[in-house]
Amino acid sequence: MASTAGNTGLVFSICMPYNSTFEIVNAVNEVYAERREMMQKEHAGNCNGHAANTSVDSEISVTDLNRHMYSAGCPDPDIVIRTSGETRLSNFLLWQTTFSHLQNPNPLWPEFSFRHLVWAILQYQRVYPNLEQNRKLAKKQL
Repeated sequence: MASTAGNTGLVFSICMPYNSTFEIVNAVNEVYAERREMMQKEHAGNCNGHAANTSVDSEISVTDLNRHMYSAGCPDPDIVIRTSGETRLSNFLLWQTTFSHLQNPNPLWPEFSFRHLVWAILQYQRVYPNLEQNRKLAKKQL
């Protein structure tokens, strides 16, 4: 990823199924372990067992979790194409697809063609202003 970090063009990702719940739990556990280690280092010089004032933030933020997701450093998807007409994400990229457009064409993956891709992009362009507005509102709330 370091060799392409400066690229500003499109990112095309093909993802294989995994367990999104496990990813989120794993991210929480990693943030917890990180915080615990920071607190232990801070308290290492503490004498007489007295608790010291901690400068380590005990709250876990969205930014903390984003840093520990499997897709950290990659942009969230704009479009998620779920073939075979399925309208659910089935525990797939639940965290990353909050503001993504879900397109669910009827053909199975082997029959998915260029015209289906063009249709998905056209539909995304139609809803883009609303998605972008929702993204901006969410960022303000963080």
